[in-house]
Amino acid sequence: MGNSGADIRKLIEPSSVAIVGASANKESISGRPLKLLKRYGFKGRIYPVNPKYKEIDGLACYPDVASLPETPDVVLVGVRAELVPAVLKQSAQRGVPFAVIFSSGFAESDNQQAQDELVKMAKAGGTRILGPNCQGLVNFVSSIPLSFSASLDSDARPKGHVAYVSQSGAFGFASFAMAAENGVGFRYVVTTGNQADLDVIDFGMAFTDDPEVRLLVLYLEGIRDGNRFIDLLSKAKRRDLPVAVLKVGKSPTGQEAVKSHTAALAGDEVVWKTIFKQYGAIEIEDAQDIVDLGKIFGSPKRPKGKRLGILTTSGGGGIIMADRAYDVGLKVPRLPDDARKKVEEHIPPFGSSRNPVDLTAQVINQPEGFSACVDAVMNSPNIDMVSVVVSMITGESGQKVAHDIKSIFDKSPKPMACCWLINREQGGKFLDYLRKEGVPLFQSPRRCAWALSKLYESSQRFDGQEEEVKFMKRESILKDYPLKLTEYEAKRILGAYGVPVTRERLCETLNDALEAAEEIGYPVALKVMSTEILHKTEAGVVALNLRSQEELRNAYGRLMERAAKEVPKDKIQGVLIQEMVPNGLEFMIGVKRDELFGPIVAVGLGGIYVEVLKDVSLRRAPISKGEANRMIQELKGYPLLVGARGKSKKDVDALAEAIEKISVLACIEDDLEELDVNPMFVFDEGEGVKAVDSMIIRRGTPC
Repeated sequence: MGNSGADIRKLIEPSSVAIVGASANKESISGRPLKLLKRYGFKGRIYPVNPKYKEIDGLACYPDVASLPETPDVVLVGVRAELVPAVLKQSAQRGVPFAVIFSSGFAESDNQQAQDELVKMAKAGGTRILGPNCQGLVNFVSSIPLSFSASLDSDARPKGHVAYVSQSGAFGFASFAMAAENGVGFRYVVTTGNQADLDVIDFGMAFTDDPEVRLLVLYLEGIRDGNRFIDLLSKAKRRDLPVAVLKVGKSPTGQEAVKSHTAALAGDEVVWKTIFKQYGAIEIEDAQDIVDLGKIFGSPKRPKGKRLGILTTSGGGGIIMADRAYDVGLKVPRLPDDARKKVEEHIPPFGSSRNPVDLTAQVINQPEGFSACVDAVMNSPNIDMVSVVVSMITGESGQKVAHDIKSIFDKSPKPMACCWLINREQGGKFLDYLRKEGVPLFQSPRRCAWALSKLYESSQRFDGQEEEVKFMKRESILKDYPLKLTEYEAKRILGAYGVPVTRERLCETLNDALEAAEEIGYPVALKVMSTEILHKTEAGVVALNLRSQEELRNAYGRLMERAAKEVPKDKIQGVLIQEMVPNGLEFMIGVKRDELFGPIVAVGLGGIYVEVLKDVSLRRAPISKGEANRMIQELKGYPLLVGARGKSKKDVDALAEAIEKISVLACIEDDLEELDVNPMFVFDEGEGVKAVDSMIIRRGTPC
């Protein structure tokens, strides 16, 4: 690990460990850490701490932390909750760098005060806390288990390239055990529990510095600081390190469970999905996803594209794989003629040299047939990765195929996965062999295709350079406005940031309104301005296309009368006289400040496209003009902007620029809670955009 991981190096790789509450019962929670340290061959010094014993398992046992012959790097705490403060106090007084607290009974049990006291006590002595209510961690690189998990009793723990950090101890180690049994090799597994001090992001940052980590997996119930999470994803992105995140607490029931389990606050599901997409995280949903990604990312090979070559000993298996590849966005292209000719030299006439390549089971009996066919597909210039689907091949033939697959996988320049459809009794030794050799092995075409698609998507995420956002240097101006802004005030803010708005004037009297209309030019729109009337059309205080003084006079009296029924007279700011702009395509740009991640920008076509079809694209601000263009292109209604069915092409470039400026506004104006520009008229190409209506609410607005 590099410099940013240096502060937890002694926790990951300690030279000495004290076990407080150590027990001679090796199967108890307080006895298992010692058992595991010995089983894994920990080369450092171990100090059992328990006043009941003089010695445990041949090691001198000490009554408390104060009496230890040296200050250990890590103290493991497995005593009752009420005894933890005394242990931590002694640890802090001795300057112990790290305490791993297995004990529960703190914030997850609504005892936040007791947890806060632990943190305060630890900080006083410079002790960092992992936990409480966690199951510790394991450094598989150096064979150091600082945990009591039963999953560590297994010999199925291949060393590899996955770093896994989980807030849940039980789920974290259970899913690790499943993955390890399936051949996934880990470098580190950490469970953080209540995260009173050290959290998932601290460990993620440290593991991102390890060049041997090829996949970082995070199980999250909630985080305290959205910006730190973004920093982690951005750092991983710069290092081309894929990050897979299993975020729980999306459903109402799940959110309640999260609160009681780790006292963490779950963010909004849509916002989380937006963050994953924008910053290149792989969103996963259950333990099987961890297993499958661990297999496919264990190899350093990455695809240059999404074209999949499929070879199968079962026509049906190949078709299923092709269908599932299509489902997840992969392409299965037809092979070029030269590759097909090479394949046809080794397969019977009833086979197929297209893609999927149906080798039939007969090819297995040829000495070089299977390898030659896979090589032909692998070396084809229009193939980026290969999946070999093997059916019920058993006995010596199965053994030969397994060795051929391993040999091809080792020398292949492109990613390769094997999907072997066979039961344990007939194919157990072949499956175990391939897993042991690190070949990504699946027994489901759907899972295999999904994992390959994530491998492709991940490799694409890291290709582009991050674009600069045009930030203007200016002080906040929103703070000088009321908590709710009228349309007029909102558009003054927009205009200050360079967003085109309608020509308009705020008027206090009818005479002012008539004068403004002459100045702007008929036809005009008339709107009553009041912070108490945010939805003006519904309140009936808007009149459009007023073409003369007479129409304006009539509308003025009518609208002011309606407004007086809605709000007190002193709450009416005046009326807005506004130009009537030529019809453009209605668009919507909105901003909502998320409590974790800050301003989130939403864009979509106006009218029914937003309200009924929910056709919106979201990003966290700030957004570059290039990213704004990508947001626009994601919309189902995008063809309407680029001239579908003979319609004129709209000024998408000006729209993207307006989105960028509004995103910058949202970042500079810390007071902004909510912003809505609807409609933003988008005119024909070269003619720009114009904000026709807008609403802004500042933070701190009473509900």
